[in-house]
Amino acid sequence: MKTQITYRKLDGGESVALVNGSISEITQAKRELANWLELPSMKSGDGTQEDLDGRLRQGGIAPESVQFNHISE
Repeated sequence: MKTQITYRKLDGGESVALVNGSISEITQAKRELANWLELPSMKSGDGTQEDLDGRLRQGGIAPESVQFNHISE
């Protein structure tokens, strides 16, 4: 199974990523997208949790725009 992740760039452009595997929640979709785009990892202010939204914003992606759909092969 593959998952299609759609997202909007901060400049307004729309893009799509196709990743292997099944995604079940938005946090996982954001992490997979950030990894797929090879964005550098970031920690939250206290350094204990990954800052996925910050990571996406730094990569030019609007975090609130991330959506995912499963695709059968």
